[in-house]
Amino acid sequence: MKKTTLVILGASIAAVLLLLIGMMSYIIFLLSNNNNPQPNFQNMNGGMMGSGMMDTEMMDGGMMQATIESEHDYLVHMIAHHEEAVASATILKANTDRAEMKQFADTIITTQTAEINQMKSWLDSWYPNLDHQVDYQPMMRDLTSLKGDAVDQAFLQDMIFHHMDAVMMSQQLITSGYADHQELIPFAQTIRDTQRDEIHMMRNWLATWF
Repeated sequence: MKKTTLVILGASIAAVLLLLIGMMSYIIFLLSNNNNPQPNFQNMNGGMMGSGMMDTEMMDGGMMQATIESEHDYLVHMIAHHEEAVASATILKANTDRAEMKQFADTIITTQTAEINQMKSWLDSWYPNLDHQVDYQPMMRDLTSLKGDAVDQAFLQDMIFHHMDAVMMSQQLITSGYADHQELIPFAQTIRDTQRDEIHMMRNWLATWF
């Protein structure tokens, strides 16, 4: 193998490792920025994810998807990501018995629907000639058969990791220099900060209720 090829390969591997280290560091910061104990989460495969251990495998065998390569990439992935959250929140609202969860579902539906509309408007304006389709892998389980405590617990378990993905995508956009339009930076910061705060709230609810 030529020396030039080895150098390029080595640089590519180093870049991937740096990205992974940065993502994991941000997860650790996110979870440590809270004095409350970390509850145990049970994934769909029956495994336990306890305090101090971050399992990147997601529900139904999916993976955390927080890797973007451009402003357009961020927008199309975040739209699909938000659409899944809105759909799950709609099911939650219809099947939960808790007022807190109904209000939280309303917040997700209202906030993220508005953000979806804004991102679609930007795509139409900034990238009218690009394909906006995305190969999105669902991150949340099917909640349609669950009610009461069961739907609350499943929703909180799944949405914590779903929110983490949005936080990491937004942080990556902010720090990577991918944003070509300045107005996208405060938009991504709002998603990052809002969903980070909601992660802490959901962790507290899981620890208190379950």
